[in-house]
Amino acid sequence: MYIDKIHLLKTGVSLEISTIALRDLVSDVMAGQRIPELAKIGNTIDLYDYLSVVVHKGAEGLISRRHAWIDEIKSELLAGRPVSYRSFDNLFWRSLDEEDPDGDEWYRLTSGEEFRSQMICLLGILRSANRRLHQHADVLPDLNIGWA
Repeated sequence: MYIDKIHLLKTGVSLEISTIALRDLVSDVMAGQRIPELAKIGNTIDLYDYLSVVVHKGAEGLISRRHAWIDEIKSELLAGRPVSYRSFDNLFWRSLDEEDPDGDEWYRLTSGEEFRSQMICLLGILRSANRRLHQHADVLPDLNIGWA
């Protein structure tokens, strides 16, 4: 799977777009909790709140290249802890004419057809689960969607 897979950028940064928070939501829904939260997920952009990014290697170089925007998440990146997808994505704000190899690769990674396709697939699974929850309020759906 494209998500939950380690990607190596040409700059030496090794990162993973993780669905751990989404998996936690699914587990909670299966336990009968956070069901209204599941219902609020209506499009792929809403999924971004349930994605995180883990930098496995190259955090120091990334920090030095992104120093102007990294203060809020610097310690998490250095410790290899997950940071929110939105916070990580905000690191790559720039002027159009600015040279930015990290940003170029990040945008290719997250704007490609494969990434969009997986986000749409995840959204479809969650929508289906939400419909099943409302059809049979006394039976929680089996949301085993192939995550380890």
